[in-house]
Amino acid sequence: MARVLILGGAGYIGLAVAQALIRSGNYTVLATSRSDTKTKLLASNEVKPLIGELSDITFVKAIIAENRIDVVIDLSQAYSDATTILESVTGAAQDRASRLATENSIGPKLGFIYCSGSWVHGSPRDQRISDTSVPSTFLAADKPATAVAWRPAHEQAVLKSRDNLDVAIVRPGAVYGRGSWVMTAWWGKVLDAAKSGDENTIEIPAYQETRKGVVCVDDLADGFVRVVDRLPTFGSWPVFDFVSETISISTMMEEVKRVIGAKGALSYVGCDGNPFFEALALICNATSGRARAELGWIPKRTEFVRDLPQLVAAWEASQ
Repeated sequence: MARVLILGGAGYIGLAVAQALIRSGNYTVLATSRSDTKTKLLASNEVKPLIGELSDITFVKAIIAENRIDVVIDLSQAYSDATTILESVTGAAQDRASRLATENSIGPKLGFIYCSGSWVHGSPRDQRISDTSVPSTFLAADKPATAVAWRPAHEQAVLKSRDNLDVAIVRPGAVYGRGSWVMTAWWGKVLDAAKSGDENTIEIPAYQETRKGVVCVDDLADGFVRVVDRLPTFGSWPVFDFVSETISISTMMEEVKRVIGAKGALSYVGCDGNPFFEALALICNATSGRARAELGWIPKRTEFVRDLPQLVAAWEASQ
């Protein structure tokens, strides 16, 4: 079976991707973690744990070589280490090719999948966005969110590494399901009001026109498996957006308020310059047509608002 290394495999998305790869029956999965505390979690999910720092080029290159890794998935979200990680993986691929050359042989390229996100599209408002849009260029409908302004350049660095690697870029929307924290900045305000019995206006750090693009963590994990399956076959643009549906913030939050039992009216007060809140409050108009057409990706969870009672209950239990 092909061997997949997940950088950040003990995280919320990483563990779901690892489980999906294992369920497919086609992959052996290894994953990194920064501490021993995640070792048991990984091992109990049939994932081989590797403890070390992703900022350590020697460590990353060594685990790729020693474990004969076929594909690396970067789910670390290690903003400050992203360049170092790419350099490490590229270096490991070059070392492998050089060693094969001494034996007068060639082999398959090392695969590398980078997890970016839909925030790089900014707020295109009424313009439908495809993953063929190139962020931070004249082809983009809007500029990226400030919090991820660095990412388009890193996506380009990944794409430019194709002389040494088989690459792909995955851009999920807001990932939900089970204990996802992504909506906490909004849902937490409602929960606090309900617990305190406060019936005053509940101020939400977003805009009335905010529209969220969402994807269930399990559907996203399935998407990653499909990308791994087809990695060596992609053409000139191996970039895929994964958004199963978009929801207006008012529709979402009124249902959240009902489910939680808060009484105050909701008011969307803007983000006061907070880069994270600004990113959360974008207007998503992304589609996943290419993922459906090229990968055969069909999300199973497509009723976010209907499912809010169970989603809110799972989120609240994880607080």
